[in-house]
Amino acid sequence: MYLYDGSLHIATLDPVPVNREGTEVHIEHFTPTTVVTQQKLEISKLALVEMVYFIAENFTSVQAISLSLSRQVEGYGDGMRLAGARSAFLQSLGASHIVIAPKPNAEHMGHFIVSGLWEYNPVNLEALASVLRHERDTYYGGRTATAEEARRPGLGAWVRRFIPGAAQRTGTDDGER
Repeated sequence: MYLYDGSLHIATLDPVPVNREGTEVHIEHFTPTTVVTQQKLEISKLALVEMVYFIAENFTSVQAISLSLSRQVEGYGDGMRLAGARSAFLQSLGASHIVIAPKPNAEHMGHFIVSGLWEYNPVNLEALASVLRHERDTYYGGRTATAEEARRPGLGAWVRRFIPGAAQRTGTDDGER
């Protein structure tokens, strides 16, 4: 899965494992591009929320998204503080079953993996949408809006272009999705 902000490639998620039934997706191997790391763009939270939201809205068979956050973040401070922030962020998305586990690595002592499960339901979808609005406002809020940026599709639209078979979730007369 490739993520773009306009024409700027900002990250890759590879692989994106899906269970045999097509009901659960796993998000773990998020790699920001060199441009993002060199410019120190704060995109990780927004990218994660965009990916989860995109999958939830476009793949009707997916009912759960498991997440594992373990990428080393330079300058964040100690590993436990980063793990706590990641745990709180996953909770804000509506994720549950959150686990913080040490990641054994002699090079990076005190590093943790934070994992959780986001399940598709109306409450979690609203929490996710709320965090998405906040993260978009935070990321784009510091920029001067130009006519091109006002017309620019969101990250989800760019991801959708590169995933064949992405179908918009639609409601039925009885309100189910």
